[in-house]
Amino acid sequence: MHRHALVRHVLRVIGRLLPVTSMTNAPAADRVAGARLVNLVVDPIAAFRGIADDPSWRLALLAAVGIRFGSLFIFYQPAVTPIKVLGGLLFQVLTVGSAVLLASLVAWLTARAWRVSVAWTTAFSIVMHVQVAFTLATVGFASVAGALLPESADVDLRNPPFTNVTALLGATDSEAIRTLAGEIDVRSIYVLVLLWLGLRGAAPNAPRLAIAAVLLTIAFVRVAGVMTVSLLR
Repeated sequence: MHRHALVRHVLRVIGRLLPVTSMTNAPAADRVAGARLVNLVVDPIAAFRGIADDPSWRLALLAAVGIRFGSLFIFYQPAVTPIKVLGGLLFQVLTVGSAVLLASLVAWLTARAWRVSVAWTTAFSIVMHVQVAFTLATVGFASVAGALLPESADVDLRNPPFTNVTALLGATDSEAIRTLAGEIDVRSIYVLVLLWLGLRGAAPNAPRLAIAAVLLTIAFVRVAGVMTVSLLR
């Protein structure tokens, strides 16, 4: 009982940190949220259209957690017990929630700095949906790599083969160079494209140069942060 009480407490804390959206007209909102998730794959432009008016994020959070959690069973086939399932779900919620909160804060502050008018809840919703698309792309690349590579090959689900240029580096290259090469990733380009569409959908009247500046700043902050962590190790 103590463990379940702890889980409920942690989820309540996360709920207080996450943006608050209205629960009125919930069935209609659920339909819009579901259509937005589908359009992430089939029509990304439509996915972010009107997101400033309906910045829903809960279904996207569930989708991101579900995809990440399900992929662990597909690729690693761990032993399953109720405690492990509960702990795994909690870990995924904390991981996704904290990562999206940080990324949303960076995106929101950067947009404000470049005078692109995007509300906090809208920025959070955009980043949450981008996280879903990124997770789907990662699982897709890992699945392709698992099908093409020998069974003895170890496929890293967080950094699957065929996504960046680290495979072209030699064993003597420094860790900093390998880290930088890891950031030259097709998924990173995909994320920037989706962020462009999200910001355009949220602020259609914003100058394109301003949105481009936002994306370049976000990319710089990301690379600088990763390189700093790599050099401090």
